[in-house]
Amino acid sequence: MPKKIRVAALQTKNRTLSYKLSVQDALAQVRTNLNVLVTLADQAGERGCKLISFPEDTLGTLEWESGNWDQTPDFLSQAEAQMTTRLGDVANKHGMNIVCCNDCQEGDHIFNTSILIGPQGNEIGRYRKVQPTLSESRRKRGLSFPVYQAPHVGDVGMCICYDMMFPETTRALALNGADIVCHPTLGGAAMADADVSRAAFRTRAAENFIYIIVAFRGGGSMILGPKGEILADGGNQPDAIISADIDLQCGREAGDALGERISDFRARLFRERNPEAYHILTHPHPPILDKLKDVSVPTIEQAATLMSEGLTTGADAFYEADRWLAEGKKQQAREQYQSLSDHFGTTWIGRASRQRIEKIESETN
Repeated sequence: MPKKIRVAALQTKNRTLSYKLSVQDALAQVRTNLNVLVTLADQAGERGCKLISFPEDTLGTLEWESGNWDQTPDFLSQAEAQMTTRLGDVANKHGMNIVCCNDCQEGDHIFNTSILIGPQGNEIGRYRKVQPTLSESRRKRGLSFPVYQAPHVGDVGMCICYDMMFPETTRALALNGADIVCHPTLGGAAMADADVSRAAFRTRAAENFIYIIVAFRGGGSMILGPKGEILADGGNQPDAIISADIDLQCGREAGDALGERISDFRARLFRERNPEAYHILTHPHPPILDKLKDVSVPTIEQAATLMSEGLTTGADAFYEADRWLAEGKKQQAREQYQSLSDHFGTTWIGRASRQRIEKIESETN
């Protein structure tokens, strides 16, 4: 294994496919999106990167799926084939590994899937998102945290977006032998502000002594070292290559009151676990759920519907109200915002609608 390797997160611009496109037009847009993604991957390869990761929803198909669910299986099969073929060609050209992430059709099910493409352009393995959000409930859950040997790199694990909210995810990958975890995402690592989310990413790396590549669409990408140090930060620059040179043989030195420094503290950390005490982690109905039984949460059906509407007709209605507001039609816009607030509740459309209403009322008063 080489002493140092260059890795990168590709912080792509949002290139979402409109749900109003026909299947053929949507596939044409996938090809257009891939033209840019291939160019970015090619540039990363020219810079000597041996492992790169794209963000979640790499092809930008999520909105289209929400408005065309019945046509999604065949569409995704074709889109995935294009993605793996074209990115496989780039991987083979530069002898590098590429992680891409998109909804993928497998048999009768759709999984939110991260795929590791090897330096010969072949698929090495895939990870199926274990913790889809409630609004992603139409997707099937994955059931494992595989780790793969990436040539010229090392042992690589993958997880996706909401997975990072669960500390068990990175711990399972670390226990399976991952030296690096690629994390394609559209969101943070904590249900809190940006600083806390950033701290959570750092903690996931430090508590497992692993490298993490966070590939975040539009902004927030970073590369973290095994003690939680930020080795590279992408800021908010779109279509950026966030790279760092890492040494998998270093950076994990630590010790405790015994005074002896261990070159790779995982050798102690994971031996000193007491797994017999952890049964609560796999209990299907832990006591906390009884304690919270009166807290209202959406049903799976409600959440899936809100997500679909929020990405399609709901978003259209929100931006229509924004146009009315810009045109000075305040009352008309306010009524639409109120309707959206009532319907979408705590989703981004509901929250943003209430903010617009407050602004209208403050300007009126």
